[in-house]
Amino acid sequence: MKNDEKQTKARKAFRRMAWVTFCAVFFLVAVGGMVRVTGAGLGCPDWPTCWGCWFPPSGPEEIPSFTDDAGNKFYEDKQGNRHLISEFDYSKMWIEYLNRMVGVVVGLMIIATFILSLRLRKNDPRLFQGSLTALLLVLFQGWLGAVVVRSGLQPGIITLHMVLAMILLCLLLWLARRACEEAENVNSALDPPRYARILTGAVMLQVATGTQVREGIDPFIKDSKGLPREAWLDQVGLADDLHRPTSWLVLILVLLTWNGLRDMGSPQRKLAHIAVGITLAQMTLGLILENAGLPPVAQTLHLTGAAALVCVAFCLGWPTGKAEKLIA
Repeated sequence: MKNDEKQTKARKAFRRMAWVTFCAVFFLVAVGGMVRVTGAGLGCPDWPTCWGCWFPPSGPEEIPSFTDDAGNKFYEDKQGNRHLISEFDYSKMWIEYLNRMVGVVVGLMIIATFILSLRLRKNDPRLFQGSLTALLLVLFQGWLGAVVVRSGLQPGIITLHMVLAMILLCLLLWLARRACEEAENVNSALDPPRYARILTGAVMLQVATGTQVREGIDPFIKDSKGLPREAWLDQVGLADDLHRPTSWLVLILVLLTWNGLRDMGSPQRKLAHIAVGITLAQMTLGLILENAGLPPVAQTLHLTGAAALVCVAFCLGWPTGKAEKLIA
């Protein structure tokens, strides 16, 4: 009896931490979107320091600098890259630094989640295995984030970084939902809707192409080359050409999933309603971005909505028994 009580308490502690960690990662995705929208990705041009300082400098005068033959002051990072002091931007620096600090907190939370899973590894080894996978994934994400900065926001790496963040979200969501079940019922999963798992893949594809669209307009944030914001999307090319029609594929799959659940009074039916609402909101935001000159608020909401849709689609495609009752 005492062992059962200990396991129940351990499961509750793990469940709370898994949910909190999931919410923290979701917040980190939103903060990352703000970093991208403001062009603050190189607000701290080096890593792990920021302009050569462990704590952000209060001004250019605190940055360790040198002067070139032309009289321009610059900071040289450990890779030998030079960054002009004139490029220092106080606001962008703090936005990027906030992103890093939230990332550190998320890393500590995932470590705590893994530690709590150790007590459950015998009764439910999948919770332990999933927590270990999440820990390894966040370590890889931390390394990849450093590569993103050191590469000067190289296209392709940013897309991989975003897709892995979505996978981490889904993994943490799965852990939190599974921990809500009783140990003896962890395999009592509901049958997923017919199109839901395809929907998850389609939304992931949308995230990938959307991130590449964002990569395509990054050069114009640094130097617009005289083009108005309304014309930036026209310069993106293939990624934008793929991103737009894929949104219709997502809408069709969402509607098919919703239709497949029309006779069910389960929480999945409510999730399908939410998925339809988010999809329509996302398409509306896409139209706003295309026709209103890429307003930063709409960009941030668009990314956050994409993360939310990934999570809802994942819940529809991979339901887990009693965990579904939590959203009833």
